[in-house]
Amino acid sequence: MMKLRHLLYIAAMLGTVCLLCTGCASEREERQMQLREQGITYLENGQYEEALETFQAALDEALGEIGEVELDICYYKAEAQYLSGDAEGALAAYTAIINYNNAPKAYYLRGNLYYSMEDEEAALKDYAKAAEYDKQTDYELYIGIYEAMKAHDNPNGTAYLEKALTIKGQTAYDMMQKGRIKFLLGNYEESVTMLEEAAEGKEYEAYYYLMEVYLATNDMEKATNNMNAYIASGAADAYTLYNIAETQFNKQNYDISISCLEAALKLEKVPNKQIVMKTLAIAYEKTSNFVAARDILTEYVNLYPEDEEAKRELTFLETR
Repeated sequence: MMKLRHLLYIAAMLGTVCLLCTGCASEREERQMQLREQGITYLENGQYEEALETFQAALDEALGEIGEVELDICYYKAEAQYLSGDAEGALAAYTAIINYNNAPKAYYLRGNLYYSMEDEEAALKDYAKAAEYDKQTDYELYIGIYEAMKAHDNPNGTAYLEKALTIKGQTAYDMMQKGRIKFLLGNYEESVTMLEEAAEGKEYEAYYYLMEVYLATNDMEKATNNMNAYIASGAADAYTLYNIAETQFNKQNYDISISCLEAALKLEKVPNKQIVMKTLAIAYEKTSNFVAARDILTEYVNLYPEDEEAKRELTFLETR
């Protein structure tokens, strides 16, 4: 009974509407995943209201049971709420998830939200709770807490990295994450050794982190080689490649950003094609490759004629 109350509580807080329908479960699941992908695309394009409506529609495909997919969509919906300016709504959403299952991820994300609301005390309490409920198994959680604290000039986040290093495991995945942590702690030599071992063990994401190490040591050739190895491995989907491209773009590593965006567009499935193409055009401009920028933007405008900003930029490029 308590489980049901929690389920109804999270449904109420997140605004999910669970309707009975006669459609096939597999059809509902397919529609739900399509709506999820569309919502993510809206989110990446900064169309937050559209993202909220689409994530809600995805949640409406549920039949009263909240599983991993529904929770995943709830996280995206909470992010869209925050980005649309509804911080209180996002806070309520994360709190609802916490009340449902004490998810470490929800504590972590609510901590980030508290930090953005300048409530460091509440943020640090949530980070501690995230670590408590995680039982030291999720490397990403500890790295995320460290990076959030570092971004807010709190030097104590390294304690979470040290905790992550105590996680048991010697698999290629463990080596990749520990090598990544060694890099964040400034131990580049140990980091390279661990990451190379991980890559040899077919944990191909390690190539990306090797790229970061070599960028930090100003070895652009090795950085590029490792990024190319990661792309060639086929391990990254369009969302991952876009996220990497965005990060490198913000660091003004435009050539690497362009490589990732071009690789994303070559994939069979590119649900976030609109933002990938637009970012690629901007990246080309940053490298003064105005012909390539014009060509990709011409194709973009044909596909997405509603983007008036892109039309104006194309007119500008055609005059260069």
